[in-house]
Amino acid sequence: MSQYYYKFSQFLKERYGEKVWKVSVDAGFSCPNRNAQTGAGGCIFCRLDSFSKMRSWQNIGVSQQINDGICLGKKNLGAKKFIVYFQASTNTFAPVDLLREYFTEAIAVPGVVGLSISTRPDCLPKAVLTLVDELARKVDVWVELGLQSVHDRTLKLLNRGHTYQDYLAAIASLKLLPVRICTHIMLGLPGETHDEVMATANEIAGSATHEVKLHPLLVLKETALAEMFHAGQFQALELEEYVSCACDFLERLPPEMVIQRLTAEAPKDILLAPMWAMKKAVVLNKIEEEFRRRSSRQGVLYSPVKGSNATTFAGTQ
Repeated sequence: MSQYYYKFSQFLKERYGEKVWKVSVDAGFSCPNRNAQTGAGGCIFCRLDSFSKMRSWQNIGVSQQINDGICLGKKNLGAKKFIVYFQASTNTFAPVDLLREYFTEAIAVPGVVGLSISTRPDCLPKAVLTLVDELARKVDVWVELGLQSVHDRTLKLLNRGHTYQDYLAAIASLKLLPVRICTHIMLGLPGETHDEVMATANEIAGSATHEVKLHPLLVLKETALAEMFHAGQFQALELEEYVSCACDFLERLPPEMVIQRLTAEAPKDILLAPMWAMKKAVVLNKIEEEFRRRSSRQGVLYSPVKGSNATTFAGTQ
């Protein structure tokens, strides 16, 4: 672990012996929570075009996106190993045959050592789990679950369309497979107290997830959250508030839990707040400064429980 928290880049270097470039892909999938027939409407914070580096990729085939991403990784980092990240929307919400086609195509590209699949806790049917298990016997696989909070009241307000119990069920199924699990959590959610956020941290700390993505709730134009923001019903976190809360959260996580991300960005033309989120380096530096000020680090408030979050890739069990 680095001085303050266990960075994903450090984990990748330990796993593969060198830097690894993550290639983001938009396969054009939709989401079961965004359905005109049921009127679900999707999460109150969600916009399909919110992936800042991906909006121009939506009309480009998956193979071309992967190849372009690999070329960029080679140019910018001199990378030789790559993880293909199916990022946008719900990447298990499609016929299994189509998922198999895309995922198999991705892992067949020379230099690809891993596959990361972003999805929802309520979108992992048995057929998909079987496919993930098959893929994990060939290449390292991550399954990323968007949870955001362990509090059902908050999930309902966010119009997530799933419960915390759905997340626990997904974790129970995934931990039987040779994959790494990454959980997404947002800070600054409407109506949540600091104690409730720390309750989420404690639940995640004791779960079977291996990794965490943590970031502030972003207010994007033309969303239900934007309407709340304009009506004065919601205020985005200030940078200092986010930094303090993020450090509090990390202090409660086990030191071996990998931190994949600690902030988030969105295209400037659709971001309403917080505007400081556009300065990724500033946010990360502030978090390290706060840890240094506290003489603290990830895991100092973690109470170990039976079991561990050890690597569960097929080749390292």
